Amino acid sequence: MEFKLKVGVVFLITIASLFAEELNLDIETAREIALQRNPSLKLAREAVLKSRASVNEVRGSMLPSISAFSQFKHAWEVGGMPTPQEFKDLITLLGGTPQETMSFERENTFVAGLNLSQPVFTGGLILNSYQMSKIGVRITESQLKATEQKILSDVTNAYYGVLFANSASEVAEEALHSAEQNLAQVQKFFDVGKASRFDVLRAEVQVANFKPMVVSANNAKKLAESSLRLILGIGEDININYLEKLSYKESDLINMTLDELITIALAERSEVIMLEDRKKLAEKQVNLAKAKYSPSLVFGTAYQYQAFRDDFDFTTDDLVKSFNSSISLSIPIFSGFATKAKVQQAKIAVKEVDYQAESAIDGIKLEVKSAYFKMKEANENVQTQEKTIEQAKEALRLAELMYSEGASTQLDVLNANVALNQAKMNYQKSLYEYNVALANLKKAINQL
Repeated sequence: MEFKLKVGVVFLITIASLFAEELNLDIETAREIALQRNPSLKLAREAVLKSRASVNEVRGSMLPSISAFSQFKHAWEVGGMPTPQEFKDLITLLGGTPQETMSFERENTFVAGLNLSQPVFTGGLILNSYQMSKIGVRITESQLKATEQKILSDVTNAYYGVLFANSASEVAEEALHSAEQNLAQVQKFFDVGKASRFDVLRAEVQVANFKPMVVSANNAKKLAESSLRLILGIGEDININYLEKLSYKESDLINMTLDELITIALAERSEVIMLEDRKKLAEKQVNLAKAKYSPSLVFGTAYQYQAFRDDFDFTTDDLVKSFNSSISLSIPIFSGFATKAKVQQAKIAVKEVDYQAESAIDGIKLEVKSAYFKMKEANENVQTQEKTIEQAKEALRLAELMYSEGASTQLDVLNANVALNQAKMNYQKSLYEYNVALANLKKAINQL
């Protein structure tokens, strides 16, 4: 209840932001928007509701069914038979005039009443159908959870992709700004005779080289944001204000072993739970097929009124009440081996689910293993790149100092500047890869 309330509040805030044509976005808000607006999730939720309704439908077949009926019949020709001679003699004796034919029906017949039918024994047909419908609900719920994890993974990767693109754009712009500052410094040195024309040309070339990088980084930023907008269902007319930047957040998953993570995944993954339920469903299908061998017993009761007249002037005095009950027994004797074939097919379906489960489990183990090693690698890269940036900054400081004192060349400064920018870009890339790898690992163990 608390989670639903939180989702509702966040969603309302988000909608309010959308109407204001500006959206303040962090990773949690992005996830909540995706969970609320994604069409695939809406379909999965409807599938759960549909499967729950099917449970009520099957449950209804266990209960008695009551129906009202009414019928009016008019005979355009009333059938009859020759009147037996004994009847003619009796009618004549009583002073009547015997007819040549006699009829057992009237021109108009009216019938109305109630029917009740209750299955008593169906060989497990209804019970197994009911149990299968409940398993079907669990399967659709597992499918919903799997869809949620996929959507969360997609939006998380897209969100971090935007943050990385923003960081890459900032690094490229910083590099260009640094190159322009260096060009200005070299120009000053050239003006006072401390630098050669060649140094100025090198500095100008460096500025020219960084300008296309800035344009490319900005284009990548726009493309990454478009992908995120598509997932979130947010139009280009809404301005997005990102509240976060790429950062390193240590996770407890780093200290867990691969075997521990695989154990969690096999216990928590919706796909595994869904396959277990599918096997139960297939086994119930076997029982359902075998139920065709069993007899069925149905109890029925009818309560009705009938009236017969040769005209249409029916009155309550014409109504004749009848009330009866019956037991119907149906015993299958031969079905052309169709039932046997259905049982064989159901048993094969159980084996197919077993094979699917083996393949799925192997795939999940491989997914966890891949995400685990990528997360470990990315984590180490983050630590390494942090130190590299500090070293590159110091190298650039020394190169600029030595160049100002005439102890080094402009090429040394340019190389140090390029190395620093590359280190910054590598650091942002390692942060992106770490966050994505961590998100993929959480998805692999169903904890995203």
